[in-house]
Amino acid sequence: QAYQTKRNRTMKKPKTDNCCTELGWIEYIIYIGNDDLHVSICPCCDTDGTFRAFDHDEQELISINGWLVDEFMVVPA
Repeated sequence: QAYQTKRNRTMKKPKTDNCCTELGWIEYIIYIGNDDLHVSICPCCDTDGTFRAFDHDEQELISINGWLVDEFMVVPA
């Protein structure tokens, strides 16, 4: 799937932290049970269902089941 960047360039998928910034994705710390994830999520993403996020620790796209998330905390820019 392709994503549109702020500068009207098309990227297939984010592969680095900088790609997420370029795409305008929002950076979060997500808490699921006793675990936390440092991720970026597309701003138009529906986080109630299953959604794609970029995991900053592993530098890869992952799928998250939104109904399992206890808390979303925005990382200040």
